[in-house]
Amino acid sequence: MYIKLEAISKAYGGLWAVDRISMDIGRDEFISLLGPSGSGKTTLLRTIAGLERPTRGRVLIDGADVTALPPHRRGVAMVFQEFLLFPHRTVAENLCFPLQMMKMPRAEIAERLKWIAGLMALTGLEDRYPSQLSGGQQQRVALGRGLVGRPKALLLDEPLANLDRELRQEMEVEIRRHQRELGIPFIYVTHNQEEAMSMSDRIAVIRGGRVEDFAGRAAIYDRPRTAFIAQFIGRSNRFEGTVSPDGSAMDAGGGLRLALVPGARTASFAGSRAQAYIKTEKMSVQPNTVTCRIRDIILRGAYCDYLLDAGGREIFASRPRSEADLARGDRVTVSWPAEAVDIFEPDTPRELAA
Repeated sequence: MYIKLEAISKAYGGLWAVDRISMDIGRDEFISLLGPSGSGKTTLLRTIAGLERPTRGRVLIDGADVTALPPHRRGVAMVFQEFLLFPHRTVAENLCFPLQMMKMPRAEIAERLKWIAGLMALTGLEDRYPSQLSGGQQQRVALGRGLVGRPKALLLDEPLANLDRELRQEMEVEIRRHQRELGIPFIYVTHNQEEAMSMSDRIAVIRGGRVEDFAGRAAIYDRPRTAFIAQFIGRSNRFEGTVSPDGSAMDAGGGLRLALVPGARTASFAGSRAQAYIKTEKMSVQPNTVTCRIRDIILRGAYCDYLLDAGGREIFASRPRSEADLARGDRVTVSWPAEAVDIFEPDTPRELAA
């Protein structure tokens, strides 16, 4: 592994912001640190960068222990949420600043500038100032400034948070393309699950300073390991009830019974209280029955979210607009395959203390 985190912990006073996180990252991987605000993901990123010193644990990059090294000796670069461009310097001067700090020869600086301007689609804009650039162009300058020194890894702390949706989606594609072309690890912090799912090879879901799971994006979405991941990734309906003695179903109350796929996991909940999650897009909505009533329809482009009233219980279902011509008040039935049900122990808040 190119970057190795060994039981990293970081305490502020009596609170552990990061608690015993271990992680191995390959040389050409795109990794996202995904979690809600305050989960510890930015603290972990800053620890890798050398901007924070871990209370415990080690950071290794390319086989070398860099835990005690300052940021400029680690060979990594960081791109922040704010562009942090020098307003009085041109694009070229902003891009070349890290190279000047490295005291690189002028001829090599000129060569690097030509390379990074071409890579970031900034050729022809070198003499402009940041105020003369669009938001996307400013983001490319910030990204280029991080890459111009050809770092061992690039760390990105929510760099797209200030961009509008369309530009953000465009930059997601560009950032992923640059990572593949350069062949270095990108470690990307975000609370936006769409960003993480669209770009990452693997995702580390962080909650309360700990890693809930670190796996490929498909596994994170389709096979959540914890109840937190099931409700945080994608959109799901949550049910709580008692699992039957044979583990084949869960009684969710109000006459609602969820069929479960038999196996070791469901058997472990036999006769016990549990909670279940079903992704909204796995709910099948059909007209002309009396199981539920459509309370509202939310248009989301090619899809619609249906808010359903099932005997006083709210259920969401997401379906393509072309599948059914439905309206508020229509009676429909809702079904889902048993394998769509993810079942967990009842969740409890996580408390962290030193």
